[in-house]
Amino acid sequence: MRGNSLIVVGVLLIAAGITFLVHPQWQGRDKKVEVEVGTKQLEVNTRRVTDFPPLFSGAILVMGICVTALGGISRTKAKPSTK
Repeated sequence: MRGNSLIVVGVLLIAAGITFLVHPQWQGRDKKVEVEVGTKQLEVNTRRVTDFPPLFSGAILVMGICVTALGGISRTKAKPSTK
């Protein structure tokens, strides 16, 4: 059972690494502020942009590959021999 969970975590890390390589920027809403200009009231939304460097994406991808391989190795070692 442990090997299966490692394989799932590894596949999720691989997917995250590929996603960070394809879309290196992530935008999230940071604050919502109401500003009064004259007689009008306006909403100002600020966004936080996070850039993921390619080295970070590559490191996540390599970690995912290693964890998946480790899960495969532990899965094959956990099976009893039928000889």
